[in-house]
Amino acid sequence: MRTWVKATIGGFVIIAVAFAALMATGAYFVFRNMEQRKAAEVEATREIDSIKARFGNRPPLVEITDPVRGDIRINQPTETSATRVNTVHIANWKSTTGEFMRADAPLWLLRLSSINVASRLGLAPDRFRLTVDDIQRYGPGIIADYGSPGKFRILVWVE
Repeated sequence: MRTWVKATIGGFVIIAVAFAALMATGAYFVFRNMEQRKAAEVEATREIDSIKARFGNRPPLVEITDPVRGDIRINQPTETSATRVNTVHIANWKSTTGEFMRADAPLWLLRLSSINVASRLGLAPDRFRLTVDDIQRYGPGIIADYGSPGKFRILVWVE
């Protein structure tokens, strides 16, 4: 076997191992900072609304009207926030299990997400383009708030 073939295969193996290690590190951060508990809809709604109240009336970065029809609007920030954000928080309640879940993840982990990569490469349609840099420009606040009363509710915010 030629030397360049061995070097190419070795390079791909190193990249694959590094990518797997990075994903394992990300999973460790998320699972280490995840909390699940049983909660009624009233309790979950109260907790989510108290989180939203901390950020005032500012519209969320991503407004989801009808995900089935693709009616999603991204409110691109015009000015850069003076406050840096480091952590993405997720709160989710599902009626089927009656569970309320909260998780935190470092913002750098989102750089590996398909939305960020597709947006950076110009593969995502303009109206769905959202990068980690957009989130950092937006600053602390609600990224998305979506739900169906009696079924589920999800809130994503950054601080």
